[in-house]
Amino acid sequence: MSLLQPYLEKAEKYHGHICSGQILGIRMALLGLKLLGLKPEDDLRDLVVFLETDRCVADAAYVVTGITVGRRRVKMHSYGKTAMSFLDLKSGKAYRIAVKTSDRPPHGDPKDKQVAFWEKRTDEDIFAWQEVAVTLSDGDLPGPPVSVVVCSVCGEDVLDRKEVLKDGQVMCRACAEGAYYRPIGA
Repeated sequence: MSLLQPYLEKAEKYHGHICSGQILGIRMALLGLKLLGLKPEDDLRDLVVFLETDRCVADAAYVVTGITVGRRRVKMHSYGKTAMSFLDLKSGKAYRIAVKTSDRPPHGDPKDKQVAFWEKRTDEDIFAWQEVAVTLSDGDLPGPPVSVVVCSVCGEDVLDRKEVLKDGQVMCRACAEGAYYRPIGA
């Protein structure tokens, strides 16, 4: 039985299917933990994962580590890269792992063919990794909010020092810089 099998089953249930992204993400997360001297069954409360894509590999990081956005242990930097960094807050060590191959099995291949394709390749064939330095501000650390201020424009709370000072006013980023949404009928 493949070492990936329990994670593949969990990933298929969580993500809805198995694809190259799931397999790569599982392997990437297992490698990241190994580099930090950790295992998936360890208490990973000091682990922070930085995702560089919002595609399938992101779900695989959760499947292996169990860490979530809501517990402030997942940071998204949507660079469109199949890469992740793993930071152990306890040791301060961090590693960035990126896919270095563009080889992929044909899209739509059945699960067993995709798994077989990737199992023939070593981590060294698939990934490049390096130790990196990652600095988090106190407003980005896991735990309760370090600050709460009110936006002077919309009146909504802004947590963890994410506010912007513009023209002498404290504002949320949406009011200061423009939002991803546009109210209709307002």
